[in-house]
Amino acid sequence: MDENIQVFYKPENSWVGDFIPYYEDGEFKLFYLKNWRDNYQEGYKRGWHLITTSDFIDFKEEGACNIVGGTGSIIKIDDLYHMFYCKFPSAEEQLVCHAISKDLEIWEDITEDTFTADGKIYDKAHWRDPHVFWNKKEGEYWMLISTRTVAGKSTRTGCVGLCTSQDLKKWKYQQPLYAPGIHVGAHECADMFKIGDWWYLIYSNYTDNFRTFYRMSRSPEGPWITPANDTFDGRAFYAAKSTFDGEKYYIFGWNPTKESNHFGFNPENYQGKDYDTWDWGGSLIVHQLLQNDDGTLAVKIPDTVSAKFKKGLPLSFNEGQGEWDINTNTYKTESNYAFSSLISNEDIPSVCKISGKLNFGKDTKACGIMLRVQDDLAHGYYYRLEPNRDRLLFRSHLMQSEEGGKTFPYEAELERPVHLEFGKEYNFNIIIDDTICEFYFNDEIVMSSRIYDLKEGKLGIFVSEGIGQFTDLSINVID
Repeated sequence: MDENIQVFYKPENSWVGDFIPYYEDGEFKLFYLKNWRDNYQEGYKRGWHLITTSDFIDFKEEGACNIVGGTGSIIKIDDLYHMFYCKFPSAEEQLVCHAISKDLEIWEDITEDTFTADGKIYDKAHWRDPHVFWNKKEGEYWMLISTRTVAGKSTRTGCVGLCTSQDLKKWKYQQPLYAPGIHVGAHECADMFKIGDWWYLIYSNYTDNFRTFYRMSRSPEGPWITPANDTFDGRAFYAAKSTFDGEKYYIFGWNPTKESNHFGFNPENYQGKDYDTWDWGGSLIVHQLLQNDDGTLAVKIPDTVSAKFKKGLPLSFNEGQGEWDINTNTYKTESNYAFSSLISNEDIPSVCKISGKLNFGKDTKACGIMLRVQDDLAHGYYYRLEPNRDRLLFRSHLMQSEEGGKTFPYEAELERPVHLEFGKEYNFNIIIDDTICEFYFNDEIVMSSRIYDLKEGKLGIFVSEGIGQFTDLSINVID
């Protein structure tokens, strides 16, 4: 295995921000905003950059466009590509812009098509991330805009705005497509697509709840239903936009880094990063979408990514804590009043896929996986299923100490909702790439996280106050 392999794309000396995915001729063309941070030097190119891939593992860097601007979308009409993007000339006004190209490389800016909000329905200071598509049902082009309404009794005016057009040049302001009065901030990176009889509206928001959301409807006009679990991932996945390859749908977002102690929360003399605050930008994360029978959406590892991890590694466990019944890669414990665990004899590679199945008995308080754990159990990253709370919880080594308990003014560092049933078997797949961990559970949900401080350690399984069983555990690497 190449030790320099990178599963989740990040450009050299910089980071990725919002993606603008486009699929054509068997290749994903992923335009994105590049974040140079303190690495920026004169001569570096700003604006949209492009990478291409067919499998989300091997990427080719195509360089920067000659257009400088923010997030948007691309649509092809006949032999001409149309780029819609945004600019930010001032704090009082944002602009939607239009450019065309014959080859996705050289773009001609159509300056006369630039426009801003009307100031009557929509706020000119929030007018960005245009997403354009042909609405066959209505016989017109739709442009979704990340914006805020002008009228409102409170500041919760974030919405998905709507403009319509017949020629991609002249746009009519319509009433908001979705304005629920939930968020203060604009509904960013809005996206819309149809699978079967269902329409899906995606947007991201950084107020009230920092993540990417989705809504569903039988009609492109709504009403927009909020599913029981209305997110694809947690805090460490943002600005997701979708594309379709003719068979499967995918969403492309970014896992943010944690590079600074922005609010001064860290304990004195702490030298690590796990306490640090989330940044804008990081590494590319791709989730494959699945449609459930009731129309709701689920996520899984892209098949092409999972298939890369072909080489199995030896995996064995020591005696651990508590009593376990071990039989041919089946590990079972009854620990109704205590914590039981097994720790692998082998360290986890820095890049790998960990897979397995688990189930738990009635009234079990918690069970799950420990990553990069040491024999003392205090140093490790815990992914904890809590059936009585219907959630997957991430808890780092920081919370295993009194200092960590005092520092964090909340119980959960990261969590994802998931309905859990006693006695049912669940599968899990974990992708680790250095500081990034993607925990996929039962082809339903995923939890993105960062694991900085503990660079090495073992695989652990545990059950807390209950009955649990783990089977078919494996660790695979890219051969």
